[in-house]
Amino acid sequence: MQKVHDFLGEQIAYAIQGKGRTIVLIHGFLGSKTLWSPLRKKLKEKFRVISIDLPGHGESNSIGYVHTMEIMADLINSILSAYKIRKAVLVGHSLGGYVCLAYAEKYPDKLHGLIMINSTANSDSTERISSRNQLINLVKQNKDRAIETLIPSFFVGESLKIKRLKSKYLKEAKKCTTRGIIASIEGMKIRNEREIILKFAPFPYLYIIGEQDPILDKETLISQVELGEKGFKLMLENSAHMSFLEEEEKVYKAIKQFSEKLLF
Repeated sequence: MQKVHDFLGEQIAYAIQGKGRTIVLIHGFLGSKTLWSPLRKKLKEKFRVISIDLPGHGESNSIGYVHTMEIMADLINSILSAYKIRKAVLVGHSLGGYVCLAYAEKYPDKLHGLIMINSTANSDSTERISSRNQLINLVKQNKDRAIETLIPSFFVGESLKIKRLKSKYLKEAKKCTTRGIIASIEGMKIRNEREIILKFAPFPYLYIIGEQDPILDKETLISQVELGEKGFKLMLENSAHMSFLEEEEKVYKAIKQFSEKLLF
């Protein structure tokens, strides 16, 4: 069911379906809750599933000019509090993973577990910040052209399936406002290093890693999995930076099994 939540004076769109233990799905940069629809449809059979359009994405308004990970973590908490949900499993893709780690830092007692999909606990390097600044300039010049240039870098290959997924992601990306895109980039640039959260995590966490991810170094991600005693990993040979789309069935099974067997 599509809903709207008021947060800091702005309207935030989200969807909630199913009954049972709560799983929260947080999309990545230029994504939306719509991209989770196939997974949400399967998960709702056993869980209550909430998927949120982050500020400036999908149907959600922007909140100011910098979307920090902490503000977005507070947004998740605000929605869960509205339903009196005491604990949840958080699933974050890329940017969504950064947000989930910020949530884990602020609200560790409200987490049953954490799933990071194509995401990292590292902060941005100097080189990464420089590339984000370049992207901001491109977005200011021509938002749609910048998006059309960026989206293909999230994928590897030119199969019909990959072309379809690129088109699907591109459609959602173009719903993002210029202000929302820039605010999210600014937030990612200043996010904190959060490996310490994993090292002392009182909750289990799972990394889903794309073997062909052109953006994240898999060895670095594996080292993050091994930081804590409750870390697990799933390596997906046939996916790049969009594992939840590229290998949807394997990701669904991983989320389902993690939520059922490890936490309760």
